[in-house]
Amino acid sequence: MGKKPLISFIIPAHNASQTVGRTVNSIISQCDDSKKIEIIIVENTSTDNTNEICEKFARENDNVSFYHSEKGVSNARNKGIAVAEGEWLFFIDADDYLLPNSIAHLLTDAQKMDDDLIIYNYQSGNSRIYLTDNNVSFNKDNILAIKEKMLKNPTKFMTVWGKLFRKSTVVKNDIKFNPELVLSEDSDFIIQACEFIKNASIRSDFIYHYSINKDSTVHQVDGKKILNYTKALEVSEKTILRQEPELSKAYNSYILMHLNLIMVHEIFAIQNKQGWFKRIELLKSLISLPIFTRALKTVRIQECRTGRMIPILLIKLKLYNLTGLLYRVRIHQNNAKAS
Repeated sequence: MGKKPLISFIIPAHNASQTVGRTVNSIISQCDDSKKIEIIIVENTSTDNTNEICEKFARENDNVSFYHSEKGVSNARNKGIAVAEGEWLFFIDADDYLLPNSIAHLLTDAQKMDDDLIIYNYQSGNSRIYLTDNNVSFNKDNILAIKEKMLKNPTKFMTVWGKLFRKSTVVKNDIKFNPELVLSEDSDFIIQACEFIKNASIRSDFIYHYSINKDSTVHQVDGKKILNYTKALEVSEKTILRQEPELSKAYNSYILMHLNLIMVHEIFAIQNKQGWFKRIELLKSLISLPIFTRALKTVRIQECRTGRMIPILLIKLKLYNLTGLLYRVRIHQNNAKAS
């Protein structure tokens, strides 16, 4: 084979027949030199015609390859990492797509940057998510700052899509997605990577469009979120404890943001038909779990002044009914943004 590509785009695809074509075309249509990139599609146990669509892309494009994996996005992404030949890895979900002119920015950065991780602004639905207004770089003197920032703002930072990961850093340190995690497998991967990231950057370019899917796992009320999120938090905590002590405090914020997620997407979700008293009992039961109890004890009242921390303040004050009402308001606000 000739010169290796700069970037490997890894697309996990499960029952993605309605959207995966848009995803792949958003990459192919922007690249003048197909040898600079490769597109790796990993189908995992689809029951629609995802296979046929992806096979066609692989037949018609020299830089598109098609693989299969066991069920689950983690297995699919791990397969993509294993076969990738690029210097950089870029994860993109099969219902999302690259914004216009993204490839040019990505290739420029891939050629000139010495980082282990490069993070980009993105669109979420119709909203533009500004992670930075100006390009910012982090090295050995201040790398802890970006790691803390990511942990404290998980909904904005702790997704693997919309980022460039240096492949050698991932492979050398055996960083993999955990197939046993149903939720927060993205965040766990980044937390693993943080142990080895020496240089990182946040770029002001808008690269990625995230499609809000109300049918996704995180938005479904299935009665399993408490168990699945708690398991993910406990797994990632073990990795955090191997890293800088300052990150343990930031991880407490990460835990509390997940407490908010469980409340919004499970306990007080509109789809949850349980009575109010039952929901309040679930709230009390949840915060009695050791991982949440520790985080709630650690956070100080003075640190609960921001909007996202107000529910945590109410929980600390044991104002549980008021907490539930605030979560319901947040849910209606979120639904309005997504509609």
